[in-house]
Amino acid sequence: MGLPYKYTNPHSPRMPFGSAEADPIAANDEMAPADTKATFVRIPWIARKINQPGIVCRVSNSRTPKSDGEDSLWAEILKTPRTIRSTISFYKKPENDDDPVPEVTTVLTIGNGMNGHPDIIHGGITATMLDECMGICQSINIERAHIAAVKRGKAFGELPPHEITAFTRELKITYLLPVRTPGAIMVTTRRVKKEGRKEWLAGELKQCTGNGEDDDGEIVVCATGEALFLEPRPSKSKI
Repeated sequence: MGLPYKYTNPHSPRMPFGSAEADPIAANDEMAPADTKATFVRIPWIARKINQPGIVCRVSNSRTPKSDGEDSLWAEILKTPRTIRSTISFYKKPENDDDPVPEVTTVLTIGNGMNGHPDIIHGGITATMLDECMGICQSINIERAHIAAVKRGKAFGELPPHEITAFTRELKITYLLPVRTPGAIMVTTRRVKKEGRKEWLAGELKQCTGNGEDDDGEIVVCATGEALFLEPRPSKSKI
């Protein structure tokens, strides 16, 4: 199936979305991973989102290695110059501390070490990124709810208990366009509804086509995701 856009690259017949011309990060395949805002303010189509008023930027805890192996996929295996080089999440700060964050955006710069076809990321990695980014959206809201509860004297500790987590119960991915590598990716996730231990989220994975000269190309949706997350039942006290 042909692609609905044109691209050119002096070094390759395939021009990745946000390639070296449109994404300065893509020009250095040996760049050590660094999850910082500075990486993304150099990419104009992403910087326009990050630099809006009231935006909160943060690095997900899932990028930090743990001694028990938790998050090893996101914090170790996919944290290399050829995989996910850099990633941060951001959202517009709600007016009230008790209000949830309805939408969270995660941006990533990626190398060519996760390809399925030449210059195209593997579809399973696309699904993984959507799943992880929807989980980040949920985690941010769990943390905010815990902080609000601490302020009301209903909870204790800087972070939610480790038991307050959720697992992916269902995940549906719709592939619309190839995700090109190397380059930059934006995943926007939103809360759909929550019922008891169940929460539904949705996400869109986007790239900028670029045009080989500047960064004013079209931002296109490459894949969408819908997920159901389920919180485990509280463990029964042995006391």
